[in-house]
This record gives sequence, C-alpha cells and structure tokens, in this order.
Amino acid sequence: MVPSATGDLLLPYVPLNHLPLHFCSIQILLIFYTRFTSNKKMRENVLAFMYPTCIAGAFIALLMPSIFTTSIPVEKAFVSLISYQFFLFHSMLIALGIIILISGEIKWQKKHMYYTMIMVLVFGFASIYINSIFASPTYVDGKLISVDFWSNFFFTYQNPLGIKLTQLWQWYLYLVIIIALSLLIIFLFYYPLVSKKK
Repeated sequence: MVPSATGDLLLPYVPLNHLPLHFCSIQILLIFYTRFTSNKKMRENVLAFMYPTCIAGAFIALLMPSIFTTSIPVEKAFVSLISYQFFLFHSMLIALGIIILISGEIKWQKKHMYYTMIMVLVFGFASIYINSIFASPTYVDGKLISVDFWSNFFFTYQNPLGIKLTQLWQWYLYLVIIIALSLLIIFLFYYPLVSKKK
C-alpha cells in the first residue's frame, strides 16, 4: 500500500519490476494455457517452448538472482519470505521442464526448436518496447533529458552482470551476445532430441 500524493489515501501498487512479464512469470500463464486448451497442436508447441525455457531460464535466474538487486538486500536472504519464494518457484520450473522432457507427450521435431527460437526472439524484441513503456523519462522543455526508472524484462535494458553500458555500440554488442546465447542454449537443448530417431 502506497500513500497518495496528498497523503489522504492508501492505494495498492505493484512496482513495475514485479509485473508478471519476466520469462519465468510468463511460464505461469503458459501452464494455465496448456492445462485448459483443447488445441492439441498448439499445446504441443507451447510445451515444447516451455521445456528449454523453464529449465535454462530458471537455472540462470538461480545462478544470478535478481531479487538481491531489486527486492531485498543479500544480508536478509535467509529471513525474507520472498527469497524462499524465488528459489522454490524457479526450482519448480526446472522440475516442470524436466517433466515435459520425459513425459512422452511431445514427438520432438526440428520445428519445435525453430518455433522456440522464434518465440524467444519475439519476446525479447517486445521486451524492448515494454521496458520503454514502463520507463520514467524526464523531459525539460519537451526534450528528453534522462530516464530515472526502468523495468528490465528479459534483461534487455540492464545486463544481469551489472556491467555498465554507456555507448551505443556496447548495446548492440550486448544484444548480439544475448541473442546468440539464447539461440545456442535452445539448440543445445533440442539437438539430442531431434538429431536421431528414438
């Protein structure tokens, strides 16, 4: 609850960086979709998309937990419920990805790998616009001077390693690196499944 500017009201508010637009949060919507859809072909494609993104995305989130830079200080890691929620949720996503892999519900094909690559690129591209929408720009005399707050969905605005990007070429290089890494990880997840018939 946050007080209004006048101080006479308390209003519920969810900080922008907590909106369910991170890769792992989107998985919740996909879980509900796959559970209740009657479209078997789309369900298979979504499950195939979830397999590498649940495992790899959640594993990377556990390696570099963003909650310690956005929600709680590191020294409160063991006394904060949000840290337990974060680690439990991402561990469950890894388990879900493994279950999708071994369930036998998907006849793995190369098209699943290409579909997943395309969807990751679409989500990444859309995140640049979403992050811009949720940013707080400062204008002086109608001219953009600075950005005071920004969300970081899909890590397209700020890298998880904390390296400061100050030049345009550094942003291009960063985008090329995260695109290449994403495509490589997806390829490595699918290659054993589609390289030979079982």
